[in-house]
Amino acid sequence: MQLTTVLLLSGLVSLAMSGYRDRENKKPPLELEPVSHVSKSAGQEISGLAKSYRHEDVYWAVNDSENPAAIVPLSPEGKVVSASGRNITIPKAHNIDWEALATDSSGRLYICDVGDNFSRRKQLQVYIIPEPSLLSSSTPEPEIIQIRYPNQDTSGSDKLLYDCEAAFVFNEKLYLLTKRLHDAATSLYRLDTRKRNTVNNLTFMKTYPIKGYVTGADVSPDQKTLAVLTYRALWLFHDFPNDDFFDGRKTKIPLKGAGQIESIVFTSAKHLLLINETNNEIFSIRLNVE
Repeated sequence: MQLTTVLLLSGLVSLAMSGYRDRENKKPPLELEPVSHVSKSAGQEISGLAKSYRHEDVYWAVNDSENPAAIVPLSPEGKVVSASGRNITIPKAHNIDWEALATDSSGRLYICDVGDNFSRRKQLQVYIIPEPSLLSSSTPEPEIIQIRYPNQDTSGSDKLLYDCEAAFVFNEKLYLLTKRLHDAATSLYRLDTRKRNTVNNLTFMKTYPIKGYVTGADVSPDQKTLAVLTYRALWLFHDFPNDDFFDGRKTKIPLKGAGQIESIVFTSAKHLLLINETNNEIFSIRLNVE
């Protein structure tokens, strides 16, 4: 079944975005109901999603810590679509706390090992691989980019500011949005260097008072809308100048009935697919962007 069919059957709510010129436009709560479930063979805790550039109607997923160092190709309905029906392993990779997944227009996947609940990890990394064939059982060896936040004190004196569960690619650069447990804001960082055999300092961009714990993010295919998830809301950032995402129009949509959603991906400029971490349920949202 094609994604468009699934969206039509799910009775989606259309969200009019054309009128939110305010600095922060608040929408009524959106009640979500699952349209499908991820197959159990995909893993127990989906923590990141990215749309495939190589395969039509395929979405790559990763699982959280204590799961194999692997990626999983999914259909929009949550079925594992590799030839083996299993995940595709990544050699020389370690799943310490994989929390986000992104892809660029060249079909490279960015697997972000950036979870850090206590802001004390001394080594974070991003694994970069080309999208594999669905016939493959493993990927090529990844490019491993070690990263750190500028001025972070990993001794524990920082006030829980450096956990991260959200990443996206914009204009071919990787961005990270932190989950600040200290103040429920989020800080935006950009990866400007990709040097090997050394630690790359992220570039700090801006902090935004998002009033929630950020669990996922993605940019629309036309690069005009940034969608950011928190535990209880979907934020849409639109009409931003360059990569100053928080300086454009903003819409906050409270979410109800979906549990703790930790993965989000644009399936098209007007559709979002979401997966909650607790039950691996799939949800869909249709955006009316005019």
